[in-house]
Amino acid sequence: MFGTVAYNAQTLAQSTDMAPVQGTVEVAIPADVLWRCFTRADQWPRWNRCMFWAANRDLKQGDRLLWAFEPLRRWLPYKLPGIAELVEVEPGRQVTWEVTAVPGFFARHSYTVEDLGDGRSRFGSWEKAMGPSFRLLERFWVAHFEFVKDRSLQGARLLEQIYRTQGDLDTIPRRNLLQPVREVVRAAGLLRLQVEQIAGGVYAVLGGGGNSLVVHDGGEVLVVDPKMPPFAGRLKGWIEETFDAPVTTVVNTHFHYDHTQGNDLYPGARIIAHADAPGLMARRDADWWQEHPAGMPAAGELVAAERRLAVGNQEVRLMVGGRGHTTTDLWLYLERDGQQIVATGDVASLSVYPFFDLGEGGADVPNMIRRLRQWAEDYPEAVFVPGHGPVATADDLLAHASFQAFLYDSVAGCRAAGLSEAETVRNIDLALFDLFIVPMFHYDHLALSSRSNIRAMYRLQERGM
Repeated sequence: MFGTVAYNAQTLAQSTDMAPVQGTVEVAIPADVLWRCFTRADQWPRWNRCMFWAANRDLKQGDRLLWAFEPLRRWLPYKLPGIAELVEVEPGRQVTWEVTAVPGFFARHSYTVEDLGDGRSRFGSWEKAMGPSFRLLERFWVAHFEFVKDRSLQGARLLEQIYRTQGDLDTIPRRNLLQPVREVVRAAGLLRLQVEQIAGGVYAVLGGGGNSLVVHDGGEVLVVDPKMPPFAGRLKGWIEETFDAPVTTVVNTHFHYDHTQGNDLYPGARIIAHADAPGLMARRDADWWQEHPAGMPAAGELVAAERRLAVGNQEVRLMVGGRGHTTTDLWLYLERDGQQIVATGDVASLSVYPFFDLGEGGADVPNMIRRLRQWAEDYPEAVFVPGHGPVATADDLLAHASFQAFLYDSVAGCRAAGLSEAETVRNIDLALFDLFIVPMFHYDHLALSSRSNIRAMYRLQERGM
């Protein structure tokens, strides 16, 4: 049945049963560090999500390699075992194994590491098979090889992120199988308002929609992002209990509902927003703003350039951010008690899966990444009040920029490899970042999650954003 063909590298090279499945990715990891990590085969499942299990603690020519693959589709009830001979191990450069365990089936797989200098390397995957048993199930095997290649290259991107975070790859974090449960449980914390004093008269009121910054001085109160109902009412109640002073100014860092729908609770205050915010508020949340017109920023309070505000004797600089989280981004800077304070709006949404708005006036991710890094460079000692999540440092902003860059580059790599949106969602693992789900029920979302983040990034890149 299987003939007398000699299965070896030479006959495989001449075979026309399939074209090789191959690809490479460049990563900011020194080649010797990447190689040392790669040769710990027993740790492959921690970073390469095509792998379910691997036995070998190292890779030596002539040894047998034992491992098992995850299924092509998550719901398929199998783990595919592999038994191979390590036929070439060129230290620091290449590992090749051959599979002949199935009669009439011969496959050869190489992983390569190329030193690019300057702390960078190129990781590659190459695979080809031949034989009557292969041809019988050719569609499955080619799909499987593509799956292995895509997951392996994405795994190298994940290693790059781990290396950037840890400074080494000596320890690869294990997958937390309870991560989805933890994400849901932690999301409940978003419903609690938490008050954190940053300086005299300056407070961050976290949770309950967008975070709020409250500044009190000279018998006046400034509120940045007054939340959404019912949390907006709780914020107003806290302000009334805490300060014997009226809210004279409200600032919206952007047009989204969770940062603006508390506006009308302060009828005596001026409401300041980006010049384009009212139009987007009216179009994206028409029903709400038709019923609450008093919460709309007035024409005379719209800004398109830097403005300086006074809260009593306290000066606050209001800056126009350019398109980032939205086209209407504003951010604030003030100094109090020797402390620099920056309110970022949703360009920084820390500890949670962020919202990448696909609608009118929505996101530009590369600009968000640049702005996060610029803030960290310009204000290395500042306290940052993000749009969501805990009060932060410059290092926290850099970590968030790193998350967004990892997600952006990972999706770009998947798209360049021809993966569909669904395949890209499965190929990218965001568990390393330990973020938690955000219930939303707005803008066609039920919740913000790793899957929704990957889908949104895929669609933004399709539009060239």
